[in-house]
Amino acid sequence: MMKRISLLLLALLTASFLWTGCSKPAPKEADLPSVMDAMKKKITNTQMMDLSADDLMPNYGIAEQDVQQFAARVDSTGTKGDEILLLEGTDGAAAGRIEEKLNARYRQKEIEMKDYLPEEYAMLKKCSVERSGNYVALIVSPQAGDLENIYRDALG
Repeated sequence: MMKRISLLLLALLTASFLWTGCSKPAPKEADLPSVMDAMKKKITNTQMMDLSADDLMPNYGIAEQDVQQFAARVDSTGTKGDEILLLEGTDGAAAGRIEEKLNARYRQKEIEMKDYLPEEYAMLKKCSVERSGNYVALIVSPQAGDLENIYRDALG
């Protein structure tokens, strides 16, 4: 009887270690407009403009009902590849759809820049779409490393 209890406890302990070891901690709640405000202090492109919720569907194909919160800035001149989109999906499925749309946008930028803006293309290749839980970001900027650090710190 004691041997059975010991084996059961050992099995439960092993299962709990495996379960907690394989799970990734959920990101903490992040206020994306505040994260963008912190990023603005690092961005050197003075020709960037904020986007509104009305810009999400026509420019990115992102449905407003999929978005819990967001902050977005893009280069307004069309000569720079700078584009920063920070979004939180309403749930995991919405975040998946947002990630898909941002990956499509990234591929579109690759095609547009490859032959016409080689310097901007080189910058783009150092950037990517990043997802953490329901949070999805596309950060394309010469300061991408610093901006990604601000974003990751906000998510914990």
